Amino acid sequence: MAIGISGYSVYVPRLRIKKEDYAKAWGSFQAPGVSEKSVMSFDEDVLTAAAKVSRTALASVPIGQEKVTRFALASTSAPYLEKMLSGMVVVNVGMPSSTFCSDHTSSTRAGTEAMISAFEHLKAVPSGLAVVAAADAPKASMWDSTEHALGAGAAGFALSSDDLIAEFEGSASFAMEHFGERFRPSNEDMIIDLGVKKFSQKAFVSATTKACSSLMKKIGSKPEDYAHVVIQQPDAKTPASVAGKMAFDATKLESGMISTSLGDLGAASTPVGLVSALEAAKVGERIMVVSYGSGAASDALSFKVVSEKKTKPSLKEQLEKKEYIDYIQYLKLKGALK
Repeated sequence: MAIGISGYSVYVPRLRIKKEDYAKAWGSFQAPGVSEKSVMSFDEDVLTAAAKVSRTALASVPIGQEKVTRFALASTSAPYLEKMLSGMVVVNVGMPSSTFCSDHTSSTRAGTEAMISAFEHLKAVPSGLAVVAAADAPKASMWDSTEHALGAGAAGFALSSDDLIAEFEGSASFAMEHFGERFRPSNEDMIIDLGVKKFSQKAFVSATTKACSSLMKKIGSKPEDYAHVVIQQPDAKTPASVAGKMAFDATKLESGMISTSLGDLGAASTPVGLVSALEAAKVGERIMVVSYGSGAASDALSFKVVSEKKTKPSLKEQLEKKEYIDYIQYLKLKGALK
């Protein structure tokens, strides 16, 4: 029995800041290819965003939330270090208390990790309904150039064996030890990056290409079989390095390229990119999704679009609905100015 995506949703915060405002303050903007990024307001965080996309994803399928059997939440910037975060979203949205919940929080790979865990549930319970929410707003020191790229956003998916939009064809993963990249110590709420670009780039390319090639070998596909390719986006330039190594035409990245106008969405990067690709995809086209988390690990997932159904409001509509803030307002929102 085929399983896959039956419904999806996306949330983009209304507030944005342009790269020019960073340049005015710092003299430069260290986020290649990013023209502006999304910013959460005072009254929202990753949990409110996760609840919003979960509710909207469920509203897009003909099955009520009372039928949900599995919920997975992904984020690297949740407000609690020890607390059942997914349970809070389950109650807020009205999913059953018997829903098996899980939190995926320690890596920007968490979004695909949550999706794979939900698909594993559906393989065991074909009649089940799984919901995945990836919501993130990663933080770094305002004095660190790593902070320049960090944005905010969320994506939600209703996964089942009924009324599919995109069939899940399979997944593959790769993990290795690679010290020196982006990390967050247990006593810190901000990420740290040692800034050794070539060292980090090597790990990124190595992990993602190995996961991707392993998946294609596993399901018998080839790079030319894919019309859309979504790769983790710490900025808007890095994905091209992987696409080139895997013989994917660079044009296949365009439909899922969300970092140019939203920035680095952390664990929500590939899920939001997947939504963008789904909105552009036609029936019969295939989508490759490749995530990355420093440390290092990668997941690759393959989907085949089987329906023309689209979810509203679209990502495009939300991208156009925005309000710009300046750098001083941004500092206040981030708590750097009181």
